[in-house]
Amino acid sequence: MLPSDYWYRFPWLLLAAALVLAGLGIAGVYAATAGGAESQSFWDTLAAKQLGWLAVSLAVLALVLIPSYTRLAHLSYPLYLLSIGVLAAMAVLRARHIVIPGFIYPINNAYSWIRIPGTGVSLQPAELTKIAFIMSLAYYLRYRKNYRTFQGLLVPFVMALVPTALILYQPDLGTAMLFLPILFLMLFAAGARAKHLLAIIALGLAMVPIFYSSMRGYQRMRIDSWLLQPCAERLHFAIADAASDDASDPSAAEAKSAESPSSRPSATIALARQARRGLTAAPRPTLSDERKTELACDIASSWRFRLWRLATSLSWGQDKAEFVEARRRLFEALDADDGPRRFRALRFFFGSMLDESGHQLFQAKIAVGAGGLTGRGWLHGTQTRYGLLPEAHTDFLFPTLAEQFGFLGAAGIVILYGLICLLGIDISFSTTEPYGKLLVVGIVALLAAQSFLNIAMSIGLVPITGVPLPLMSYGGSSLTSSFLALGLLANVAIRRLYLIAPRPFEWRE
Repeated sequence: MLPSDYWYRFPWLLLAAALVLAGLGIAGVYAATAGGAESQSFWDTLAAKQLGWLAVSLAVLALVLIPSYTRLAHLSYPLYLLSIGVLAAMAVLRARHIVIPGFIYPINNAYSWIRIPGTGVSLQPAELTKIAFIMSLAYYLRYRKNYRTFQGLLVPFVMALVPTALILYQPDLGTAMLFLPILFLMLFAAGARAKHLLAIIALGLAMVPIFYSSMRGYQRMRIDSWLLQPCAERLHFAIADAASDDASDPSAAEAKSAESPSSRPSATIALARQARRGLTAAPRPTLSDERKTELACDIASSWRFRLWRLATSLSWGQDKAEFVEARRRLFEALDADDGPRRFRALRFFFGSMLDESGHQLFQAKIAVGAGGLTGRGWLHGTQTRYGLLPEAHTDFLFPTLAEQFGFLGAAGIVILYGLICLLGIDISFSTTEPYGKLLVVGIVALLAAQSFLNIAMSIGLVPITGVPLPLMSYGGSSLTSSFLALGLLANVAIRRLYLIAPRPFEWRE
């Protein structure tokens, strides 16, 4: 049992915010997976399984509170080495295409999961690797100061790049992207020189073209579709406006007014399906040749399109044959002088892009925009109800909730994440024990980076990378690791140790 004063120092507000997010996540999972099945029992849905994982996660949080975090610190290196060993073993299995039936096998062509035989439960080792990395890096930095030199940053970067490379090989780009933000924020909090960190960031930016070319074709297509999405949307809405102008004649208006109320749901479904098919299925536009030429020139001269064309010309990676052919036809048309031909080539290329790699982002933006200010209401989102938004219960749970609860609900989710991060920063400032301070900084960096990447991905600010929304997205490993991280944070909060020494990580330049 914990002493009574520990319960007084326990961050109850932080736990309440986490539980609200988890509850909203369960509601979103139910709406995304069982919202249209009226006869299905709640206990037979994925939301019920997520509720069970929430109970397990709370038990894990309670267990982590029992030993002092200073005792858990001695397990930092063993846990890190164990997690690296598991990831390395899975990398070997992938390299040799080895499958262990019922235990380790590829899911969506990725060796990212370990299935516990006889239980039906799958675990994702990369989720626990993030926690082990934070613990080990905090343990390494706690009493050192050599990282204030450029050479001293080598070991922390190796500690981050090893799991990053192993997880990238699975492949799992989203999880791999989280290690470097955590590393930089922990080094900055520990007092690493800003000029050294900025120099490393500049070096990393210079390596972006090499990284882009070395990516797999589908990963590169995600970046391409994200970069070209505004261009595709501009063309899409120009065609839609032309079609709506044609439909505004008196006969069309009379037909619309004669539409019976019972036919409106089917019309909504038809429009949603049309949006899903993309530009290639849009109504035939009546744009003039001059307007087509103007649109094609404006899109082809935009900085996004020029940057994509430059990156494509410098890339040596292999893409899908269909995408390569569509891109070749597009470039041939753009090099011609015929404006309408350019327009047709852009329309065909963007239509195929919205049908494939850009489909998820396109539907996610529709879901977020359809929510408006207050939302359509729970279980009334068309994008999720009719199955138009892929991965609506996992990576794209935020657009699912934004469609149903609107801007106010989406803003509330962002505020709750911000509250958790602010409370974590307060805990970090209130302790002078170096390991606990850095441990809290790492956990806050993890939650902030992961939630930012997921939300930014959902609204088109960053490319789609497959990052789950912490505390909310469906998945036992993600939910358990999130509450494990909060348990470590709460462990530091209830045992805020004060050292009779100068405050750590305060250096004189």
